[in-house]
Amino acid sequence: MIDCNSAIPLYEQVYGELKADIQRGAFNATRRLPTEEELAEQYQVSRITVRRAVSELVKEGLVEKKQGKGTFVRSPKMHKDMMHSGLSFTELCAMNGKTPSTKLLAAGIERPGDAKTIEWLGLQPGEDAVRIKRLRYMDGVPCVIEDNYFPKKYSYLLGIDLEHDSLYRYLREEKGYDIVSGDMVLRIVRPSTKIAKLLGVSRSTPLLSSCGRLFRGDGEILHTCRQIGYGEDFEFIIR
Repeated sequence: MIDCNSAIPLYEQVYGELKADIQRGAFNATRRLPTEEELAEQYQVSRITVRRAVSELVKEGLVEKKQGKGTFVRSPKMHKDMMHSGLSFTELCAMNGKTPSTKLLAAGIERPGDAKTIEWLGLQPGEDAVRIKRLRYMDGVPCVIEDNYFPKKYSYLLGIDLEHDSLYRYLREEKGYDIVSGDMVLRIVRPSTKIAKLLGVSRSTPLLSSCGRLFRGDGEILHTCRQIGYGEDFEFIIR
């Protein structure tokens, strides 16, 4: 309740009311705050007072203004530990309190098209590999596209439920493999039209692109992995 007779400035009172509403989840349905005009009417203050209160919320990182769209409650940052050995997407979701889901984009035996995958897998010219490409979701929101190539002897992976089972869970629990991270190259990129559509972002959105390889505990190459996604809602831990 705003008290015009209080010694506390009006903008601080509006800021406090909005912050309390954000913390109790009042805007969770759309994550969008009412307009300045609506807030001014709600609190019976000027739009200038509302604008200053919202600016304080922006400074604190609780909300963000999107040009032409309005002011939105910021989602809590999610964390990805880049040095965690063999971390699966399912495990990443669990660490961030999210529910994973998957859409299978491609699965089969095919010839890799890039020299780095061929080199890392130790393939002979013209040799095929197992490709598994999936779109991964966190709480139903597209998060990252994974494009994995395995040596052909791992073709049995095509027989598991690639949309509802974890590859790493299967390899660890059913096959008894330890999974160890190897080389990884990171870049910030802008998505193509197709990738932007899959991830539900604009083509101007900066995304993390990674190319790496993973090994079994005995040192044998397990697979290569190209990923693109993990936008601005993520913080990356590098030691």
